[in-house]
Amino acid sequence: MDLSGKNVIMGEKIKEPTYLMSKRKRKNILQGRVQKGFKDHLFSDISNEDRKRAVEEIIESSSPRKSFFVMIAVAAALSTMGIIDDNAAVIIGGMLVAPMLSPILAIALGLEMADFRLLKRSFIVVVWATIYALGSSLIFALLLDSSRLDWEHLNHEMSLRVQTDLSTILIALVAGFGGSLALVRRELAKFMSGVAIAVALIPPLSMSAIGISMLSFNIFYHAFSLFVINLVGIILSSLVVFSLMKLTTAKRQLDEELKEEEELLGKKYE
Repeated sequence: MDLSGKNVIMGEKIKEPTYLMSKRKRKNILQGRVQKGFKDHLFSDISNEDRKRAVEEIIESSSPRKSFFVMIAVAAALSTMGIIDDNAAVIIGGMLVAPMLSPILAIALGLEMADFRLLKRSFIVVVWATIYALGSSLIFALLLDSSRLDWEHLNHEMSLRVQTDLSTILIALVAGFGGSLALVRRELAKFMSGVAIAVALIPPLSMSAIGISMLSFNIFYHAFSLFVINLVGIILSSLVVFSLMKLTTAKRQLDEELKEEEELLGKKYE
């Protein structure tokens, strides 16, 4: 029997009343409950159907079809014209129609599932998409005579695409987290357009092409560095999300999607 008059079974651990706990201990318990609830709500209640749907969507939206590369070229053209004209609305339009995020998420998925076929296929898609974006941007940069510009007379939108700092890395990480989360959780899918704007993958490539047209290695280097930082940040944060959501359980779905794509395009990802 304890001091309060209640019987206590020998060997049983007595739970300390909340009002007798120290302030720090109560705070630690509360933080633990909040963190557990956050993790459970975001990651633990993902159904197998949601995982299969996410894998299917990633593969389908990053498939190297002609339409995919056409949209990359269109997005790059819009982005280039927006940057040269210092028109943010046109640049945003280019971001919204660009499917560049999909193959990058596919790379993260390939790393999570340790699937060499998906890694190879997605890396090739990203490389070709980069080439198409640079080529399309270079054509429009030359048409709009961007060579008349120089490093000291860049407009506002151009200046934004040659700056890399800590905020650039953080934006890439957060955008990758949000994009991969919205892809898996169906109720968040409506926010993907906002993620596409935040990611800003195409504008740095457009600025890189403008740097080429200006024969400025300095501009090309800084703009392309921004693209690489965004790409790596998205892959890293998406890899964490895919791991927490246990997408490896949808490996069979991945194999089926890749097999179907290989048959459709007549390619082998070996």
